[in-house]
Amino acid sequence: MRRLFGIAIGLFVLYVLSDLIVHMHAFYSQSDLLVVITTSLLMLLIAVHVHFFMVRTGLVPQLIARPHKAEFQAIVSDIIDHEEFVKLKDFHHHTSPIFDHVVRVSYLSYATSKALGFDYRSAARGGLLHDFFLYDWRERKSNDERRSLHGKEHPHIALANARTHFAVNDREADIIVKHMYPKTRALPRYKESFVVSLMDKVAAIIEYFCHSLQCLPKSM
Repeated sequence: MRRLFGIAIGLFVLYVLSDLIVHMHAFYSQSDLLVVITTSLLMLLIAVHVHFFMVRTGLVPQLIARPHKAEFQAIVSDIIDHEEFVKLKDFHHHTSPIFDHVVRVSYLSYATSKALGFDYRSAARGGLLHDFFLYDWRERKSNDERRSLHGKEHPHIALANARTHFAVNDREADIIVKHMYPKTRALPRYKESFVVSLMDKVAAIIEYFCHSLQCLPKSM
């Protein structure tokens, strides 16, 4: 409840700040406004560093759980190192190998779920397995007259593959088969399913825009 209250307060603050910036145009020139915004961002950055320093020294409690790479790797290492799962490196998503895409989605889902107090273990594993299909989806769509079968079928193919090689709980299964929501229409049953569905889209946007700028590593 405390985390949800904090999120609500944060969203309210963002709303107030955005409204304030809009109205500031009436009082400041463009150059002055840029100085104000830059100064505000620097103050925010300093405040974040001070907060984390106070958390590390024990002066204040840590209200939002922070992600840790070692913890994430411990949660998903059996999947990432599996000989069948590694084959995803040979198939491309949109602009990168499927392997890189699912690792990115998995980590974003893990970090977000942990910060919100959700089941971050299931989010990490479900996010990693959501595109566990071993074929070129472009070839599949080229042979599909409706050009829609892959988008609706691959979540079920991924779940079948996941269950063949790993233990998959109900939450992870829901994450996998409903990560294409709203295209697949079935409403996600768990909070973590919504998180992974959203992070899948965020990762796709990151990959699309960063591909042309070559700002993403070739392998995760």
